[in-house]
Amino acid sequence: MRNVRRLYVPEAIVFGTSVTHDRRPIFAEARWRDLLFDTLHRVRESHPFHLLAYVVLPDYLHWLMQIPADATYSGIMQSIKRNFSLNYKTAAGIAKPFTVWQLRFWDHVIRDEEDLNRHLDHIHYNPVKHGLSARPENWPCSSFRF
Repeated sequence: MRNVRRLYVPEAIVFGTSVTHDRRPIFAEARWRDLLFDTLHRVRESHPFHLLAYVVLPDYLHWLMQIPADATYSGIMQSIKRNFSLNYKTAAGIAKPFTVWQLRFWDHVIRDEEDLNRHLDHIHYNPVKHGLSARPENWPCSSFRF
């Protein structure tokens, strides 16, 4: 397994992408999206972070988060993915080994305001790009309206 080197900048804003294993469309069902958001809220209680923007598509999610100086987004994402996996398997009645997420996640530390705006646009227009919605404000699982 290849070692991933991540750039950690205290209080940075980070863009990330997490993908389901084999691109299973888990989040096509509202109950699993709700479980994801419930998991995010619970993880935030023990690992504070500020979620600036997000979009959840059937088989992956994009997010922009700002983390406190004493935390890492790797730790936060590990907690989100692990807790969602456990809760999903329990709620779905899956007792056998089952992989919910692809290993790791993709991240990018935001460098400046232009970079931030480019990633906000990427997040919010992603459902349109993939033909899932005609307009970003029509996609139900996005921070665009906020």
